[in-house]
Amino acid sequence: MSATADDTRPADRTLVFAHVSDVHVLDLVGVSMSRFLNKRLSGLLNLASKRRNAHPVAILEAIVDDVIARPVDHVLLTGDLTNLALPTEFRRARAVLDPIARPDRLSVVPGNHDIYTRGAARDRRFESFFGDLMWTGADSAQTYPWYKRVGPVHLVGLCSAEPRLPLIATGRVGDRQLQRLTALASTHDLHGEFTIAMVHHNLHARGLRKDLMHGMQDRARVLDACAEAGVDLLLHGHTHVANRFRHGSMRVVGSGSSTWDAEHPDHRARYNRYHVGPAGLERIEVCIWDGPDRGFVTSELPEDPPS
Repeated sequence: MSATADDTRPADRTLVFAHVSDVHVLDLVGVSMSRFLNKRLSGLLNLASKRRNAHPVAILEAIVDDVIARPVDHVLLTGDLTNLALPTEFRRARAVLDPIARPDRLSVVPGNHDIYTRGAARDRRFESFFGDLMWTGADSAQTYPWYKRVGPVHLVGLCSAEPRLPLIATGRVGDRQLQRLTALASTHDLHGEFTIAMVHHNLHARGLRKDLMHGMQDRARVLDACAEAGVDLLLHGHTHVANRFRHGSMRVVGSGSSTWDAEHPDHRARYNRYHVGPAGLERIEVCIWDGPDRGFVTSELPEDPPS
């Protein structure tokens, strides 16, 4: 089944989309210390102090098992597949995702940890491992935002990740992508059917210091451009705590980290399920990790909080 405009899933049934984010696969096996003579040194120190065991790969494996056992139509992964953008991490992340790693089954966008260094950006390392899940043969230019269809639902993937200095994790989508988004809206009539857009960096304010050091620099423009293009549901990651709000009629949802192995209820690993029917978004479910014995416990989210 193709992931492009010839996807024949019927328009009169509800489709289920899983939203996974910030899985931070770590794999340092065989990695030379020379790989850390750059921004990765600060990341390595962070791992040594508090993050080394914070995102167990076993939880990502459990998510893959869960979306197979309780089927979804498509999985949307909003970035930070890796910790340090190392080839070993990309290979392991791809191997874990392999059971669902088809363009009609899985879509991805990069996070800041996936384009962690200038070398990773120059080599297009993320794209070399996951480009087949974003672009089809008809889109050989491999530019962002990418475009797909899953049945009657449009999917658009934006890239907000850029290499930054140590301790800085800001993002930016930029004029070129926003212009291409406008063109896609016209070409594919995004206003005519339900549209989901994906980006990594968060789209809500978190306070001056966090916004300056970790936020999306063109957040307001991205929100306005997506709403004007006809996006109904805008998904993001980056912040490891879930967040929801509305921007006009557009719903904006951050899933939180899907593999954060924390005790605090707000920080516990989770992913979302979006049920999209002929009339639009019917409901959102959150699947929260409750350990290997119980797996993911699912509940329906209440109505969005006020804007």
